Amino acid sequence: MTTCAYCGCEGTMTREHVIPSFIYDFQKKLGSKVLGWNEVSQKMIAGEAKVRDVCATCNNKVLGDLDSYGKETLESSGILVADYKKRDLELTYDFDQLARWLLKISFNSSRTDGAHSSLFSKYIPYMLGKGIRPKSSEVAIVSYLAAPSPLEVDGEKLSNPFIMRISYGQPNEVYMLRIVSFGPLFFFLQLFEQDVLAGHAASATRRLIKDQCGSVELLPTRKWMRLQSGTASWADLYTAQVSRVRDLNRRVWPD
Repeated sequence: MTTCAYCGCEGTMTREHVIPSFIYDFQKKLGSKVLGWNEVSQKMIAGEAKVRDVCATCNNKVLGDLDSYGKETLESSGILVADYKKRDLELTYDFDQLARWLLKISFNSSRTDGAHSSLFSKYIPYMLGKGIRPKSSEVAIVSYLAAPSPLEVDGEKLSNPFIMRISYGQPNEVYMLRIVSFGPLFFFLQLFEQDVLAGHAASATRRLIKDQCGSVELLPTRKWMRLQSGTASWADLYTAQVSRVRDLNRRVWPD
């Protein structure tokens, strides 16, 4: 019998959206096709991705509340628009709520592409609001606002179109990088290897911030931050993702 990936119960399983359903609803209102990149099949797929191992209680209450928080946060920041043309963004956030939401999205995604799902196991109580906050040497979150990149679509120029992506970055010796983006707003989740020293983790976060110029670490002690767009556009960051996939393919199927 299937058990809930979150609470472990053997109750009635439901379908939980990988990308929150309000994102799909927003894309449909824009007249956009619902498309996503599947790491396993290595291609774009249509439709709403879902996982089927979440019980009704977790899905309808705890995880649903997190999605509601996420929607409110994106709406209040002004990022939930077809084309974000500003070069700055004011982000008001509750660290624990935001961290739990981003971890939940990444955990759901990881179970569809078969990558890194085991890294999330110890954070499930925290996602459910029952566990303590992970230390910054366990999980760190860095945020980045992508620069506008003019792109002509159907005769209209979009500088920062709303595209949601869930992906992962280049492997690192001390952490695995998961990436969740909402249009130009990117969140980089560093999931550190077990027993990494706090100093080494902090150094790795500083390197990430330096490499991704303009990015800022989210801190539990803060409730608000202003992000200035960096030099890399959403298209630049997407190209980096495509290059990563190509590099991985070359290792498996060399020329």
